[in-house]
Amino acid sequence: MRAQFLTGSIFAAAVAMWSCGGGGGGYGNSSPSTPSPTPAPAAPNTVAISIVDTNGGAKAFSPNPVQAATGASMRWTNNTRDTHHLVMDDGSAVIGDIGPGASSAPMQLKGSGGNYHCSIHPSMVGSINGATVPAPPPDATPPGGGY
Repeated sequence: MRAQFLTGSIFAAAVAMWSCGGGGGGYGNSSPSTPSPTPAPAAPNTVAISIVDTNGGAKAFSPNPVQAATGASMRWTNNTRDTHHLVMDDGSAVIGDIGPGASSAPMQLKGSGGNYHCSIHPSMVGSINGATVPAPPPDATPPGGGY
């Protein structure tokens, strides 16, 4: 009699679990789970440019100059402790502020390239598809300090 009671109890518990959706899916998991979307891979024609500290403590772009095909996306990543504000020398684009550890929004290269710089750190200059890296702009301080 005790064996029949035990068998009946186990059977009743199994039916109750199955009817409530508790068939091994965990507590409260009665609806099927929706898989999370897989992030899209980075575009194959994205060119990465790093903002780095050099051995002498100056800031620089790496690689510089950078080679990129027309239509490629450019993305700058700031690996320094300073904020940088990047602009194209010809005024065609403002890449904008890039804080420490952050990356710029992708910028699509239109045309054959050009030169760019950091407006906060004038010695930081870079070139896209340029034969040579441009020289930094001359120091705007007048001789004798201007005072």
